Amino acid sequence: MKKVNQFFSLIAIMGMVTFASCSSDDDSTVSEEEIVDTDNDGVADADDTCPNEAGTADNNGCPEEASLVTLTKYVVTASSSENDYIVTSDDIAGTTIFDATSTEAVQSPGDRIWSFYNDEVLYGFLYNQADAGTTASYLLNEDGTVTKRNELALDVSIHIRGEVNDNLILAASDRLRDPEVEQLAYFYKVDPATDASEEFTLVTDNLLEDGEAAYFTDIAEYDGKLILGARSINSSAFSSDYYNNTYVVVLNDDFTLDQVIKDEGRTGFVSGQKYSQGDTGLEVVDSGDLYVFAASQADYETAATLDVPSGVLKINAGTYEFDSDYFFNITEVSGGYNLFRSYYMGGSTFVLAMYPGTNDNATFGIDADRFAVVDVEAQTFVWVSNFPENALVGWEFRAPYIDADSGQLIVAATPSENENYLYSIDPATAQATQLSSVVGESVKIVGKLSTTIEE
Repeated sequence: MKKVNQFFSLIAIMGMVTFASCSSDDDSTVSEEEIVDTDNDGVADADDTCPNEAGTADNNGCPEEASLVTLTKYVVTASSSENDYIVTSDDIAGTTIFDATSTEAVQSPGDRIWSFYNDEVLYGFLYNQADAGTTASYLLNEDGTVTKRNELALDVSIHIRGEVNDNLILAASDRLRDPEVEQLAYFYKVDPATDASEEFTLVTDNLLEDGEAAYFTDIAEYDGKLILGARSINSSAFSSDYYNNTYVVVLNDDFTLDQVIKDEGRTGFVSGQKYSQGDTGLEVVDSGDLYVFAASQADYETAATLDVPSGVLKINAGTYEFDSDYFFNITEVSGGYNLFRSYYMGGSTFVLAMYPGTNDNATFGIDADRFAVVDVEAQTFVWVSNFPENALVGWEFRAPYIDADSGQLIVAATPSENENYLYSIDPATAQATQLSSVVGESVKIVGKLSTTIEE
């Protein structure tokens, strides 16, 4: 039986060879000599003839793989009639108009805080004080429009967010409204590809100082670890006995405490968090060093008796302690201004948002209407010129965009009533330039969304 099977197999093979020979003049068939080993298995065979399905013909007579291109749009969210609207454009030149009242604008119900994950996903968080809020995610489609992908039902209103190990980390802290109840911080680790999330909690009582709770103000990644800026509070009014201390909290992968890095007496809490807008107080620069930006935040009742300068501290790459020889006194070099937020522009350069006044004359960021360019390594400070005065009404909900392609910081401003514009700040020249206009009651955020499409 085995010999019979071998005989028929031989006949079949001879027939296949004869058929291939007879068909050699057919231009639609590829000969063995012409086949290219496209699947890289070391043999040019039938498996290599048509490994793909789209595009123009390759040297096997098969369609080539389609090329992939990236489609990118500038995105602005603006409020109108108690809702927010998402609008897009190819550029932000002075002739461009982002119209939040147009029929093309995508409505997002409610008054939201906005944040981008890279240039991939736009998230809108409802700001509901201590109540839970619904988070929505938005994507750019292949036709250049934006649509909502998911809604994330979270148990708390989100205060801060950051990108750590390719995840979006969202967090909120209890605020001692009931000091008899254990104080917690709530963390959500979100996969930005799917919005799938895991929840973690951390007890914050006595985490920084005895008798006070930790309130987190910023999230970042350093040396592969999740780190947080924090302030110590003993009441819902954010009062404290430790205004002149700076804290960076390091967590393990399971959101348990690794260690607290503390500096005493030089400056204040890590800046960034205010009105649920945090993410600008901790920054790892190209060298790997971690710079920590601290505001002179106190509380209004005790501000007159406190002297807490805004400043920058440094944690050298790979270490977990503040550099005792480094302190950049921002209040001093600015002539009495204070730091509100910071934006990393590459190298050792930052653009800072500044607000006037010290002690009880400070406004704690409500009128942060000036910008400055600083080099944290050289400790230089230059005011930005040509930015309109008193143009940041409602600044607490604005989120500028660091445009890596142009090397500019893009800021939304209101130079006069009912007029909204985007401005670019060039850190190389410390000059501001007016760009596109925005039709809407106020501008929340500007940034980019990208998607990959076949061409």
